[in-house]
Amino acid sequence: MGQLLFRKSFSVGTKLLLSVLLLVAVVIGFLNVSAILLLQEDKQAYVFQSKLTEAVLAGSEFVNTSRHAIDTLRLSLATVDPRNPVVPQQQSALETVIANQNDVLHVAIGFIEPQVVTRSAIAMNLVASASKAKKLEELQAKAEDFALSQERIQAALPELQKNGLAFLNLSRDGVPLLGIVAAEGAASGSLPVAFGVVPLRSFGAELSALNLTIATRSGWVLFDTDPTAMYSVSNIKEDPLYLFATGSAAANGTHEYVSRAGVRFLGSYVFPGYDLVAFTRVEWAKANRTTYALTEKFVLLGAIAIGIAVLFAIFFAKTLTAPIAKLYQATKVVGEGRFDLALEVSSDDEIGELTRSFNTMSSKINELFIESVEKVKLENELDIASTVQQNLLPPPVYTDERVEIHSYYQAASRCGGDWWGTFSVRDKVIVGIADATGHGLPCALITASAKSTFTFLHQMAEGNPHFPLEPGAMLTIANRVIHDATGGRIMMTFFVAVLDFSKGRLRYANAGHNPPWLFREDKGKVVLKSLTAAGPRLGETRDLAAIEEKSAELRPGDLILMYTDGLMEGKGATGEMYGKRRMRGVVERHFADGPRKVVDGMVGDFSKHGEGVTQEDDVTIAAIKVLGPGGGPSGALQA
Repeated sequence: MGQLLFRKSFSVGTKLLLSVLLLVAVVIGFLNVSAILLLQEDKQAYVFQSKLTEAVLAGSEFVNTSRHAIDTLRLSLATVDPRNPVVPQQQSALETVIANQNDVLHVAIGFIEPQVVTRSAIAMNLVASASKAKKLEELQAKAEDFALSQERIQAALPELQKNGLAFLNLSRDGVPLLGIVAAEGAASGSLPVAFGVVPLRSFGAELSALNLTIATRSGWVLFDTDPTAMYSVSNIKEDPLYLFATGSAAANGTHEYVSRAGVRFLGSYVFPGYDLVAFTRVEWAKANRTTYALTEKFVLLGAIAIGIAVLFAIFFAKTLTAPIAKLYQATKVVGEGRFDLALEVSSDDEIGELTRSFNTMSSKINELFIESVEKVKLENELDIASTVQQNLLPPPVYTDERVEIHSYYQAASRCGGDWWGTFSVRDKVIVGIADATGHGLPCALITASAKSTFTFLHQMAEGNPHFPLEPGAMLTIANRVIHDATGGRIMMTFFVAVLDFSKGRLRYANAGHNPPWLFREDKGKVVLKSLTAAGPRLGETRDLAAIEEKSAELRPGDLILMYTDGLMEGKGATGEMYGKRRMRGVVERHFADGPRKVVDGMVGDFSKHGEGVTQEDDVTIAAIKVLGPGGGPSGALQA
């Protein structure tokens, strides 16, 4: 009898309900446990990723800050040759370079003799220096405080000889400062160098909340959010994260480790460039603190969810399944290509949100179709813009009885920010080269302004025999055009030269562009003159101060090489830039073969150097060989 009663008490409905409840309990329990485990793993992965992102961003910011300063130091080296006595004009040009930038507080130009190896004898032979006096006063410092001492030279010399760059921590009195030493080749046993001091106060303020360290490959700390390490001579060679990073072949990564003090850490590292390494780290217990609290909540919520699931299983089964059925039918309609659906939202729960998401999804798909059509149109317009920009440039080859010009242009994207041009009027040939800041469509539009300026000047000079073709005046006109076109938002470097064949002179002016080179054969050797002149970039202000003009003797057989910084700063697979030495070597090898061989040789050598590396900047080269008569007796280059 009892057995019969037992059987009657478990009806099919009861068994089904118990089965559903058991299934719900198992599923929720399984999901709870899985969620806790996944949460722990995900939290650690999130910490790793966030720390890696912080390291990448901080490293990139540090490298960008350093890159601007390095550019200034290299321009300073191009302005002053430490191996020769410095004339007042060079000192003035150096001071102009420092005054027209905001990255370097103080720069010193000189040379080091690496063959002298005793610590007491190593010293920098200072030939020129320049400073931003007001900023030094704000730091309550003097230029003498940043002298490149014997100890600093001894520490920097190995990296300087290896990479041409060395970094030093010059922080003092609560002010984070970075020292950068840049070398430019070696000659006669001496190493020409430029030493600059770069403030890191704004950089450090942005990163004060991070546990960040930036160091050299040798382990010397350049920046640290820990003041103890920042304002002392610190080396992290024994740090476990440093040892792991330097022993890894990867450019970035993460690592869980235990410090020498026995504290467990989660750390990330990245090699941002210039042979530097950036670290971020967080204590393991601190990173997982929220995980412990969430685990307790998951257990409690799991129990509550099971109870709520019982009620929903009994009372709302049909309510839950009806909207799902509607969504299923809606998917069939979408599969047939109809996206203009507007399902009625009957609840504010997950199903209601799913219905809203489905409505949004179908609408977004329709928008994506429209956007894809617009994207095709935009792609076509970019192709047209690229074609138009190509037409702004002169033909790759130009020859007349006075000059032979060969050129090369390659944009980093569909549209570039480089431009060069030429025109001739009576006994003069005018050439110019320009580089807008950045690349892409906005900068490509600015090249049209440069082209229109040259066209205007050409027409004015042809129509008026007395029209003055002065390089400085031409740059002033170009500055007004570029500023009006961009409202001061995009700047452009610009070099203009006038080849005057009636006087045998080359007159030129430079607005912040890489100085072109003038090559000439003298006593069986190819000698070089850098066409350096001081001048600010164009487009920053509408009214430009007077631009320095210089001149040089012009002779038949001379070769002028104009280029943009995308050539010199093009990186190879190891991160090494193409550099002036390679460029000069190519010209010297092919000088006797003419400008075509010079350009072809330069392009081939540059392509080989950057094989497998994405081009980051536009590249423009123009080699101009003087064929017509020049002035004066043949001989060495003279200013």
